[in-house]
Amino acid sequence: MRNPVIKESAGDPYILKDGENYYMTATGGGGRDFQGFVCWHSTDLQHWSEPVKILDFANVSWAQSKAWAPSMVEKDGFYYFAFCADQQIGIAVCETPMGTYRDILGKPLVAKEDYDLQTIDPCFLKDDDGKVYLAFGQGKCMMSEIQLTPTSARFVGEMVCLSEMLYRQVSIDTPCVDKSIYNEAPDLIKIGDRYLFSWAIYDVLDYRYGVRYAWSQHPMGPYIMPLDFDHDNILLQGRHDITGCGHACVTEYQGEYYITYGRHNRDRSHAFGREMCCEKITFLDEDHLIAVPTRCTD
Repeated sequence: MRNPVIKESAGDPYILKDGENYYMTATGGGGRDFQGFVCWHSTDLQHWSEPVKILDFANVSWAQSKAWAPSMVEKDGFYYFAFCADQQIGIAVCETPMGTYRDILGKPLVAKEDYDLQTIDPCFLKDDDGKVYLAFGQGKCMMSEIQLTPTSARFVGEMVCLSEMLYRQVSIDTPCVDKSIYNEAPDLIKIGDRYLFSWAIYDVLDYRYGVRYAWSQHPMGPYIMPLDFDHDNILLQGRHDITGCGHACVTEYQGEYYITYGRHNRDRSHAFGREMCCEKITFLDEDHLIAVPTRCTD
């Protein structure tokens, strides 16, 4: 891969694979003064279109700022867009992935006061049976099945805490929050007959910002980190002068798997800047994965 994969300054990528097409959305990419979200299109994860504005906060009654970390899913011919606004999570819909999305509820799906965590970083998972799940949260990770129509969105069934599963595995009592175990940015994808759950550790400004992962036989867990004497469950972390490699999305392309992520921009003249990069994932065996950040080539 040639990195960065887009020229715009952005982070927190999410990629929807829709047939042979890939649609990427993120935090940023629309210019400093734009409050909302853009989308890029690709057919190979390498060459991306110019960004198209798909959701403007001017058209969302309850949103003003902090357009962060969106996610996309297709369901029954409609495209649904989960997005952060003012540290809350909303749901929008459109008939095309790069069209103009409209807010479904006129209010947040997940409000600040709904859970004992920062209600950001939504991520969709669509299973083979058509069921859709939504995971979210910084500090903790919550997940539930969600029912979506062009006029409604609601959680159904049990809401589970995925991060508690990780803490129990390493014998840490909850509600403790350990950012080296889980911090934010859940991502979920089905690989073969198992579900891969990955997430960011540490803070986005921390040079140690990276990605851990776990596996499950079921979409809502239990998820088990592949920890042993020979391996840690670090999927991606910085090396040398490449830092802040986190908030990632795993995507399949031609039978291989790739991780797209944000990392600290090479230009340190700004207090905080990010560039979005992509790396191929290597399967060391059936449980252990790794991706190595490569230097930018432009």
